[in-house]
Amino acid sequence: MSPNFRASAGKRLQLLAALLLLATLCAALSAHFWFFELFSHFRPYYAVFGVLCVIGLGATRAWRWAAVAMLLALWNGYPIVRLLLQEFVPPTSVSRHVTVFHFNVGLHHEEPQRVGAFLRRRAKLVDVVVLLETSDRFAPVLDELKDVFPHQVRHLEDSPFGIALVSRFPLQGTVSREPSGAFPHIEAAAVMPERAEPLMIYAVHAPPPIAGDMAAARNLKFDYVARKAAAQPNATPIVVGDFNLTPWSPYFQKFIADSGLRDARMPRRFDNTWPVTFNNANLGIAIDHSFAHASLPLVKRDIGPDLGSDNLPVTVTFGY
Repeated sequence: MSPNFRASAGKRLQLLAALLLLATLCAALSAHFWFFELFSHFRPYYAVFGVLCVIGLGATRAWRWAAVAMLLALWNGYPIVRLLLQEFVPPTSVSRHVTVFHFNVGLHHEEPQRVGAFLRRRAKLVDVVVLLETSDRFAPVLDELKDVFPHQVRHLEDSPFGIALVSRFPLQGTVSREPSGAFPHIEAAAVMPERAEPLMIYAVHAPPPIAGDMAAARNLKFDYVARKAAAQPNATPIVVGDFNLTPWSPYFQKFIADSGLRDARMPRRFDNTWPVTFNNANLGIAIDHSFAHASLPLVKRDIGPDLGSDNLPVTVTFGY
């Protein structure tokens, strides 16, 4: 490597490392300002980029910047390494299962019948279905599914916040909002076979944090649902939906702490769900999540297939 090339490459790599440092600082301060939180969702990519910078900066002998990049890679990579080192132990003391399918169909989905046909094929394998961003275009599909999912709670509207919750088993549900909240969610008690206590299912589509007021509304939704789930006296809570945040956000961890629920993710997997365009290479980020009470251990969780939305569906099975 010639001295001139090394110097030129070193300067470019130092600039990239400086940008990585800036992005990481924003992620570290994400609990203090809504815009900074947007940087927290990409920490796995920062970790990989940091390792590449270490290699490149080491090759150009920019040792100080290589050390900075190494520290950034370690800080961003720590939660990812923890996830990759976890082991999944299937529950052995359960006799029955409940399977929930949740999917942000996308407001402008062009083939609602495609979703309906998929659900009909899976009707014997799924107990509860949550569909988000459902407009009146999905009403005929939901009507056609009544023979396999006869119990339904709907809030269809021509906006990103339509929701439908349908079930094979009896439901007592309502459309709810937090006080002063503008964005709906569904709370429904599902009576399951051979289980004395019903499941309280929360179907949530949090607003995207694209502005300060939207980020505040999203966090208000999290706080409200977490308090409701934590205070359930006679039902076992499950929360599913599109949260518009990733596990690397501080608000994700706050929701778990406030609700007392478990994150139903499979260890050693990122389970990215958005955007679908990038998921063929397992890129993108995970914004669709499932949470459940400790008495409902995770049996399995599957992502996909592509059903024509920019989100991938999630199928999660709990034991009891």
